Amino acid sequence: MKKSILEKAVLLVMVAAVCGLTGCASTQKEAEEVQNVFVKEAKLCELAAPYGFKVGTCFSIDNAGRKSYNELMAGDFNTVTATNEFKAYSLLSQTQSIANGVPTMNYKRADFMAKAAQELGIGIRGHVLVWDAYMPDWFFRDGFRADGEFVSSDVMKERLRYYIKEVVAHFETNFPGLVYCWDVVNEAVADGANEQVKGNEFHLRKTRSGSKNLFYDVIGEDYVEFSFKCAREAVNEVNPSIKLFYNDYNTFYADKRDAIIRLVKKLNSEEKLCDGVGMQGYIGGYGSQAGCMNPNDIRLIKEAIEKYKALGIEVQLTEVAVRNYDGSESAMERHAEFYGNLFKMLKSVNADGKNQFTGITIWGITDRPGMDENDYSYKMNGPYCGLYTKEYKPKESYKKVYSVLKE
Repeated sequence: MKKSILEKAVLLVMVAAVCGLTGCASTQKEAEEVQNVFVKEAKLCELAAPYGFKVGTCFSIDNAGRKSYNELMAGDFNTVTATNEFKAYSLLSQTQSIANGVPTMNYKRADFMAKAAQELGIGIRGHVLVWDAYMPDWFFRDGFRADGEFVSSDVMKERLRYYIKEVVAHFETNFPGLVYCWDVVNEAVADGANEQVKGNEFHLRKTRSGSKNLFYDVIGEDYVEFSFKCAREAVNEVNPSIKLFYNDYNTFYADKRDAIIRLVKKLNSEEKLCDGVGMQGYIGGYGSQAGCMNPNDIRLIKEAIEKYKALGIEVQLTEVAVRNYDGSESAMERHAEFYGNLFKMLKSVNADGKNQFTGITIWGITDRPGMDENDYSYKMNGPYCGLYTKEYKPKESYKKVYSVLKE
């Protein structure tokens, strides 16, 4: 009868003990190799559950229907985020109904992905309802025409209210309970003063890389709060348990972190509109190995989590990529050690028993060696950022995370 890996390991270790007296060097070596074989006994999300947080990844229309990727998702994760297909520019169609003055929605790709996650038993982070980047400007114009005049703030608010309620209701109606939270607004807080609304205490974004933030331009400075009010109304109508998040990058750097804290306080000053902050976790040097795997980043992330928690809200790491541009053995070892320390820290933040840290979603999930340096993902993630190889095999970084969660 075929022996399991563990059974074989035990047998060989026993043999090796004897051979230590008789000089059976080859058998001792084989025993040591078997002892080092990684044996997976549980999913990452199962190991993280006692510490109060979910573990997830991302998927796209390209890999949602791929059997091997579905097996990877089902094998370790209990939350997944669509990279682009739930965003407004993916769901909106310029063909509109003249009768009711609202745009046509195209859910074909998003529904395909929602069905895939549902069949795998994995919950979805809805990402995202309101984001200025890549937003088609016809949505803000009269008649939804590219050559139309921009509509008034009041008209745009009604359009946005319709859109948010329509999207939230669609997924809850067709896939009940699947989308457990929504990123309501994404990246509304700008980094540099040149992109901020002058004098705005929340550092509200006015432009992005030279392009106007049309939500700000057409609706006004209250567009973030208005979006959350619409989202709260929407979830209250279909499923009040759906959580509402503000999501952004660079959330663990003091200046932006504090602006986000002020924004959340404002959102929750009269009623609780915002349930949590999503901290995009692109960690390390942007496009360069310099600055990667810096232990100080873990300290900054923990400090930010604690400060957001103090607001009485949930915190999630939403787009994690531990950047690594170096495929050498030493760099891979440092990557594994950093990932292990990151998860040690995440285990610690819920030690108070409040369990306000509720999830980590890993964006840079697999290595992509040979990726062109001009590829967007090269700078954002790095070619050796993954927990898995390009063939979906666990790397040392995965094994380190696994062992930390299992401790």
